[in-house]
Amino acid sequence: MKIVSFGPAGAEQPGVLLEGERQIAPLIPLLERHGLPGLDTNAFLGLLPQLQSIIEAALKEPGEVIEVGATRLGSPVPRPEKIIVAGGNYQSHVDEASGQKNAPSPTEPLLIFKPSNTVIGPHDALVRPAHSEQLDYETEIAVVIGRGGHRIAPEDAYDHVAGYMIGNDVTARDLAFKDMALNPMYSQITRAKGIPAGAPFGPWLATRDEIADPHRLRLRCWVNGELRQDGWSNEMIIDIPHLIADFSTVLRLSPGDIIYTGTTTGCGAFQNPPKFLFGGDVVRMEITGLGVMETPVADEVAR
Repeated sequence: MKIVSFGPAGAEQPGVLLEGERQIAPLIPLLERHGLPGLDTNAFLGLLPQLQSIIEAALKEPGEVIEVGATRLGSPVPRPEKIIVAGGNYQSHVDEASGQKNAPSPTEPLLIFKPSNTVIGPHDALVRPAHSEQLDYETEIAVVIGRGGHRIAPEDAYDHVAGYMIGNDVTARDLAFKDMALNPMYSQITRAKGIPAGAPFGPWLATRDEIADPHRLRLRCWVNGELRQDGWSNEMIIDIPHLIADFSTVLRLSPGDIIYTGTTTGCGAFQNPPKFLFGGDVVRMEITGLGVMETPVADEVAR
């Protein structure tokens, strides 16, 4: 099942993408017909194991449908409680960032937060802040938590996964390392990753049953038609079950939480010469089974 959200920014409704990917069945009236009113996306994802078979049966006669081309697609999870970033989780990315092959990797996953209000839809404008000249892209598999929990065992982790979607872990590189030469303590990763509109997701959330193995997916990214990233998710240093297990020892995970799982080689900062994002650019990302996300870049209007 492919879950989407649609409608104006800030007022998105959940829906299911129908076969052919041209129409959406709104979920709210469908669930109301089955005596389940008032569920927002996060609550729905938390109950997905109980609801999925009901929804799939109801979709045989979906009733009202919305044409994809006649509405705005939002992030499939428009209002997550938490957005968690697993930093440096692909070996090729660690290597290119450190400038050496087989560079040492962290002894435990790097845990970074993005503010939850940075979420945008797959085709919304990614706005470059006026104070950054080094806006960069990172193509990532975003894991969406269904059933929440604390201290989740690796062998139970998939039971807590609602599904997967494409995520761009946008990073303003120049905001991250401005004072690093003074002291390594002065790294500003949250400042770099927390910019408004810095978390594009979409176009849909593929439920867990749609993806046989999330560690066998191809990730690609083009900027203005130029292929920049092309890698595979089997590069992950820490796999998805162990990311969930590790993060849930520190945090209590909740339905709708999103985990970025790392990016492959080819980010703009590591092109020769570096190639950063500016207004007029278009970032296209594709991951096996998760569709295509094509996001325009716009420059912030200085005030």
